[in-house]
Amino acid sequence: MNKLLILPSFCLLILLGFSTSSVAQVSKHKSTLISAYENQQEVFITLLNGNTYTGLVVSIDDEMAGIQNNDGVFNLRYDRIESIRLVDPSDKSSRWYKNPANNKLFITQSGKMLEPKTGYYQNTYIFISNFSYGLTKNFSVNAGFSMIPGLGVENQLYLIGAKVGGKASKNISLSANINYYNILDSNQGITTLFGSSTFTFNNLDLTAGLGVGFDGNNTSDALVILGAQWRISERFALLSENMVLPDIDASEPLLSFGARFIGRRIATDLGFFSLPSETDALVPLVSFAVKL
Repeated sequence: MNKLLILPSFCLLILLGFSTSSVAQVSKHKSTLISAYENQQEVFITLLNGNTYTGLVVSIDDEMAGIQNNDGVFNLRYDRIESIRLVDPSDKSSRWYKNPANNKLFITQSGKMLEPKTGYYQNTYIFISNFSYGLTKNFSVNAGFSMIPGLGVENQLYLIGAKVGGKASKNISLSANINYYNILDSNQGITTLFGSSTFTFNNLDLTAGLGVGFDGNNTSDALVILGAQWRISERFALLSENMVLPDIDASEPLLSFGARFIGRRIATDLGFFSLPSETDALVPLVSFAVKL
């Protein structure tokens, strides 16, 4: 296949997966709401249009459920619901909307997986784009490309990749990534293999990762990553991603710190990386992820 067709075809495959809730998903939503109704437990509901509702389930029928909160009773159709979460009265974060970029640090992926049939578009420095999409709870795919002015289409970088993983326990998530990077005008690219583990406690994620890259018969030294994401409120998280780069003295790691500003459908990252050198220079990183 022509290399120019690989990425558009791959992205089209991802976009074809976006649709309204399936019959199975509608049935699952209804079952969850029936359980919440019987147990008089509050629910946090996100609709396909991004609106959210928190309250008690006060009625159930074949097509919709009635949710009561301080503003009244709202009748919500099952096929318009994106997700339902049971509210834990002792955990205020159970009322928060989900972080659209929950499964990644600034650059690399954490051990967490995307939820099935969900994904996001990420843009970094305006010129680098990436799409990620969860096909199942244990498997996701991604594709990306650069749009650097002046280089021409044939000299742009593209990537395709996949990620497998799942929960090893309630608090530990494990994953493995494989990505292939290439310039359209090049006959040989670089493949990376990367494994991550994430320990979650309350709203703090601690991630450790190890990766290698290889090009033909050459294999790089290991890349080591230690990172953290601490969501301290519904709209704000602290973020750090620290790397020991291949062929660089381990006493000079690439360190970073910054924040993630979290919306219902958009997460915006602002961070600063220290260079592994004797200078005190900080390199800013700006990116955003949009839930698809």
